Amino acid sequence: MRSLSYILHTMRRFMQRFRSNLLGAIAVEFALIAPILLLLLFGIIGYGYTFSVYNGVQQLAAEAARASVAGLDDAERERLARAFVARSVGSYAFLDPSKLTVRTVALGAPAPSFEVTVAYDYSDTIFNRLGSIVALPMPVVERRAVVQRGGY
Repeated sequence: MRSLSYILHTMRRFMQRFRSNLLGAIAVEFALIAPILLLLLFGIIGYGYTFSVYNGVQQLAAEAARASVAGLDDAERERLARAFVARSVGSYAFLDPSKLTVRTVALGAPAPSFEVTVAYDYSDTIFNRLGSIVALPMPVVERRAVVQRGGY
């Protein structure tokens, strides 16, 4: 059997090594900080995606309204707006053409202006599923643009 002094000496050496070894402390700190870091990272990515979708839908609505100015009547304006959106949606990386809807309406009594509304539904994307963790805006984006008709 070992002597008591040998056991105490061994225990002291073990405790000194245990205090000087920081690997376990680093692992515990990382385990505490990692979920917060990942939540922030996915929140930044989710908001970036959301802002890109919102900006793309707004730009499509504005450009489609500008393209519709060339039409002679409301039916031609609607056709021009829809054709512009169908042709241009591919240049926006985060927009899926199948989830995009375009509506047009003539405004005013003698219809002095023409409104183009572009709506996009991104409710089935992974970024929208982050809404249960991070507060994100509504998954249906709808933006309008109005242009004046000619004949001033």
